[in-house]
Amino acid sequence: MLAKKALRDIRRNLAQFISVFLMAFASVFIYAGINSECLGMQNGADDFYKATNLADAWVYSADGFDDATFGKLRNIDGVTEAERRVMLSATAELENNPEIELYFAESAAVSAPLTRSGADFNTAVDGVWLDERFALARGIKLGDEIAFRYVLPKPYDAVIDIKKSVKGLIYSPEYVYMATESMLADFYNKGFAYVSAAFLPDELKPGGAPLYTQTVLKTSFKNADPLEDSVSAALDGKHCVFITQKNHPSVNMFASEIGQHKSMGFIFPIAFLLVATLIMLTTMTRLVSNQRTQIGALKSLGFGGGKIALHYMCYGFFVTLAGSLLGLVLGPPLLSPLFYSSLSAAYTLPVWRPGYDFTFALVIALTTALCTLASFIAAKSVLVLKPSEAVRPKAPKIHKTAARGGKLWNRLGFNVQWNLRDISRNKVRSVMAVAGALGCTALLVCSFNMNAAMTDTREWQYGEIYRFESRINLKDDATPEQIQSIVERTDGEKLFEGAVEIKGKGGKSTAVITVTDSANTLIRFTDKNRKPVTLPPDGVSISQKTAKAVGVRVGDIISWHLVEGGPWYECTVAAVFRSPSVQGIAMSEDVYKGFGQKFRPGAIVTAEHYTAAEGEGVNAVLYSSDLTAGWDELTKTVTLLIAVLIFGAVVLAACVLYNLGVLAFTEMHRELATLKVLGFKSGKLLGLISVQNLILTAVGFILGIYPGLLIVTAMTSTMGESFDMRVVLHPGDLIFSAITIFVTAIAVNLPFWSGIKKLDMVSSLKAAE
Repeated sequence: MLAKKALRDIRRNLAQFISVFLMAFASVFIYAGINSECLGMQNGADDFYKATNLADAWVYSADGFDDATFGKLRNIDGVTEAERRVMLSATAELENNPEIELYFAESAAVSAPLTRSGADFNTAVDGVWLDERFALARGIKLGDEIAFRYVLPKPYDAVIDIKKSVKGLIYSPEYVYMATESMLADFYNKGFAYVSAAFLPDELKPGGAPLYTQTVLKTSFKNADPLEDSVSAALDGKHCVFITQKNHPSVNMFASEIGQHKSMGFIFPIAFLLVATLIMLTTMTRLVSNQRTQIGALKSLGFGGGKIALHYMCYGFFVTLAGSLLGLVLGPPLLSPLFYSSLSAAYTLPVWRPGYDFTFALVIALTTALCTLASFIAAKSVLVLKPSEAVRPKAPKIHKTAARGGKLWNRLGFNVQWNLRDISRNKVRSVMAVAGALGCTALLVCSFNMNAAMTDTREWQYGEIYRFESRINLKDDATPEQIQSIVERTDGEKLFEGAVEIKGKGGKSTAVITVTDSANTLIRFTDKNRKPVTLPPDGVSISQKTAKAVGVRVGDIISWHLVEGGPWYECTVAAVFRSPSVQGIAMSEDVYKGFGQKFRPGAIVTAEHYTAAEGEGVNAVLYSSDLTAGWDELTKTVTLLIAVLIFGAVVLAACVLYNLGVLAFTEMHRELATLKVLGFKSGKLLGLISVQNLILTAVGFILGIYPGLLIVTAMTSTMGESFDMRVVLHPGDLIFSAITIFVTAIAVNLPFWSGIKKLDMVSSLKAAE
């Protein structure tokens, strides 16, 4: 009998229970969908790293690792495996001279290449194992021959030509993410390859032995940071760069991507879960209030309070459980592939598939438990009554008479006076309405401002900081005459960018050094408020995020050196600038030369649309449109996620406001009937309800702005070490958020029009029979 009653009640209150179902569904759908995507990425990376024995640390030294030095590294406590490599930044003899990072590996047991097709890497075989994605982009097949060119650095000034047959196509765990100037992986113009060190060209064997410039280490430590001092001691003071796995550019970038998605997948489902609980509480409160007499009758017939309580708790349990299970079933297979299609354009993994873990079951259990608890709380106040009390309608509340005669009160219209009085009499319902509007506003403000932060960063970096049209990347063997010729013909400016290691009193960081032409006008620096600043021409400046990472400010001492080799230099921080996507230090050509460095530009930037000519020493040309397109592709998944969350926030707002409106309509039906008897038209009564809804929505909207900004600040902090996004409350986004929530609030009031017109004044006002 109670089961039939439950089905009948759900059918009569279908809209409210559908709202609860949808919120439970949305909560688990978004959580399971986004987190299964994150888990799939993490599991795919972990499996890839494990299968290829990804190194725990990398040691770079231009001085090389001879047998004695290598032996010391292998004997360091905690080092379980070690392997040497020679890495050359070469170019392939193909169209556009694509960059190839060419490794001559001693054994490739650590950070081993993963064979995708062809033969496995073999140090006894003379050939090349090529990046599969580069090969696919270039149409290179197994058995094809490919030629590489490497320019020896000073003082050799020689060119080495290397020609090999493709033996296999591979992935590398060190190239899950491959950085380029445009930030997007460009597999047509950049790749990597492995060759056995046994076939290293003689030019790279000074004294007859290979000059190994890298050593990769596997350790017994979870974190290899403690090994740095031991490595430095083993090298007897020789210059070296030590990078742990967590700080490796590819590993760090991919981990940051996962962290960013996790933050979104965690914050938003919480809001949907709380709203589902709120809607269930309001729905069950109204249902129990309407069935007060029925509950009294059931108790009179001998049904115990526990059985009746269990009956009402089943409403929340089964409706929520059904929505949650559907969200679990549909979330991972629908949302994950949606993101993987764009993620795979920027990252390389052998397998892309959703992952699952026990937290999905915990979220379902939590969602179901909270909504079931809400059902119990709503029913408890009636269940404690005696049957004789419960069968009678609830006596109207006795309220204090509102203050009258005040000038402000007298100036308020009837609508406002009536609604303020009703709000003061129904504080719990009013608080719930404000809380619902607050949560919806926070989600809308977060979503719109996250999108604005992406757009702001794009315009800031590629419209205000980068003021050039063309970036002309130079070949390694470009002569000074060729470089100067390009500068003169394009009215260009020389630019050098490279990896640099920076130490301060608060730590160290691997970042980017930017050396600009002394007459720099095409790369502009900005302060923390995005306003243009002129950096001191005779000092070293540091980006705000890097300064925070190493614990310094203006006037403090920092040490830096180029990752590719060279001594440490000490200098005073002359200024701090802010950059949204490039972190590190910046200085002019003259300051750079003052440290004893030779300024050899790697690129020329110009305001002209430059077309490269053969034989000019030009490796490739990137236009401003290429850079912005790269940014758009890199942030495509975030933009897609934001669109999903905006839609969810609108649905959430509609469900919350509609259900609270239904509750208000139910609680004030006697008052509405009285006003209708007194001659109020249906339109006037709808206005009364709408004004109250809008007042509470306005309060919730104002209170929800700051929490929304806090959420977006937390989310942008997960973007990675290279990014420093501003969170700014744009008036347009605030207005759009307000329009969205207020239009939704007005729209959900329209269904009450028919309810008011059908209001039976006699049955609403007559006493219980």
